[in-house]
Amino acid sequence: MPNPHRPRLSARQRKLWLSALSIALGTLVLGALVWWIDRMRDTDRADARADVTSTFKQDAIARETPIRFTDVTASAGLQLSSADYHRHRALPEDNGSGLAWGDYDGDGYMDLYVVRHAGVVPAPGKKLPPGNRLFRNNSDGTFTDTTARAGVADQDGFGMGATWVDFDDDGLLDLYVTNRGPNRLYKNKGDGTFVDVAAQAGVADPLWGTGTTWGDFDHDGHIDFYLCNYVDYDSVGREPTVSTSKANSAGSYEAPYTLNPNSYDPQPNRLFRNRGDGTFEDVTARCDVANPDGRSLAATFVDLDGDGWLDLYVNNDVSPDRLYRNSGADFGPESPITFFELSAVAGTADSRGSMGLSVGEIGDLNGAADGLPDLFITHWVTQENAFYQSLVTPSGKLEYRDKARQFRLGEISIDRVGWGCALTDLDLDGRVDIAVANGSTLEQNDNPLLLKPEPMFLFINDGTGFRDVAPLAGEATALAYNARGLAVADFNNDGYPDIALSTNEGEVRLLRNDTHNGNRSLTVMLNGRAAYCFGAKIEVWAGGHCQYRWREADVSYLSQHAPPLIFGLGKASVAEKVLVRWADGKTSTLTNVPAGVVRIDHASAMSAP
Repeated sequence: MPNPHRPRLSARQRKLWLSALSIALGTLVLGALVWWIDRMRDTDRADARADVTSTFKQDAIARETPIRFTDVTASAGLQLSSADYHRHRALPEDNGSGLAWGDYDGDGYMDLYVVRHAGVVPAPGKKLPPGNRLFRNNSDGTFTDTTARAGVADQDGFGMGATWVDFDDDGLLDLYVTNRGPNRLYKNKGDGTFVDVAAQAGVADPLWGTGTTWGDFDHDGHIDFYLCNYVDYDSVGREPTVSTSKANSAGSYEAPYTLNPNSYDPQPNRLFRNRGDGTFEDVTARCDVANPDGRSLAATFVDLDGDGWLDLYVNNDVSPDRLYRNSGADFGPESPITFFELSAVAGTADSRGSMGLSVGEIGDLNGAADGLPDLFITHWVTQENAFYQSLVTPSGKLEYRDKARQFRLGEISIDRVGWGCALTDLDLDGRVDIAVANGSTLEQNDNPLLLKPEPMFLFINDGTGFRDVAPLAGEATALAYNARGLAVADFNNDGYPDIALSTNEGEVRLLRNDTHNGNRSLTVMLNGRAAYCFGAKIEVWAGGHCQYRWREADVSYLSQHAPPLIFGLGKASVAEKVLVRWADGKTSTLTNVPAGVVRIDHASAMSAP
């Protein structure tokens, strides 16, 4: 029986209630749909690898290749005693160290310096590894360890990187070594021995030194250098135990804070100006290039905009990369040199891992090039490596655009951690290829004291993009390594670029290029003061197109490639023209240069008109 005290709703009221209920229900459904779509597109929480199809990755892998590499480490005499220490799950250990090629004795064959360290704290009762190693090239495919006689072991140092340079212009290559702690500057005495003059020269910086780049930024005829510093690591003795790395109750991996660079404050970099008397002046503040918020691992001095003055690009780990333009061309040589930070406007303020850095000119892969440097940068897992192609806008401004995916360099690298790298012509066909050292910083599930090894990349430029041939180029390149440093040199002088790798455990691998496909090469060697050679631009015209390289600008990771630059000529036997634009603005031009080796002296260079 109806309740006489409850008023009945009119038809109009019922319609209003039904409308309100429908609107509320529709709003809930729509909100839930929007939340679900947003969740699916949330790249901060999503695993980036989930969107990478097998088609993309397979397309970046070659089906066949004539490229061949052979591991000749043992036969060359480069086997090292293993480091007798256990891993402490600390950032300085996992970052590894590098290696550097240079002809320190002037016999025409590249020698190799390998940087090593003993970990944060040596294990009780364990002996330290015998420090860094210097291997002299015997010119017959073998090397001799001359470290003890040379005096460059630096056994008390926590080694990171190294570069060869004749800083005092006496005609002998000296050696700068970066450490987590005071750096070393080994002066070459000319008799096979070295003496550390870092303190007297004013360059024994006490911070955590990583990469270095050399160049005469102020055009005074003396070679200067920029030193990268990393973070203020202050966790020695407080590293978590092994048990904390095992999967938690939810089955997920937990990385300790001591492996995360974001856990530590960045350290400022240094710009050292060469006074010309064997000492250096710290001009970082004056030139405004300290980069105090960057956790820097690599940097390069190179003329990015083609105005004749060396600019500076800095790789920063988990902090924006920095592009500093040299103002020298704007105000003249008599004015104080300053740098303008243009990362944001140039499109290079990249906040990814940024470990390795290579410089070269790829153009648009069909032969068209603007003659300005492009940038290849290796990154951490899930971040993809980057390939910044230079672009001059209609208004004349320099910009960079990441073409990694377009060139098939992006998706394939998303599940690896890249370190050292090189832009080099591996098959001598006249197109620049890319070699990358990979090695994860994630720990193995069954043994957290070990890191996960990864295969390297050998990206061959086929004219439309790059394809990885490492799985097909021989057992040496198909194997997985805990690689860090990578440096290229023609160690046996056969005209093909070979590769040396340093590993996180301190071992080295020498991979000889055994491709020998009938292509020819031209090796360009520059003779002159370091200030004129470092940053020099070399153009080689052959087969109807031009190749560009910048000496010592391809800095890799904590490593140094050999100074001679190898240009592939394909089947051509002659380069029509070789043009050198020295760092001081002078030029040298040669025509009809036969394949082989050409030495070009700065003394014969002409002043720019």
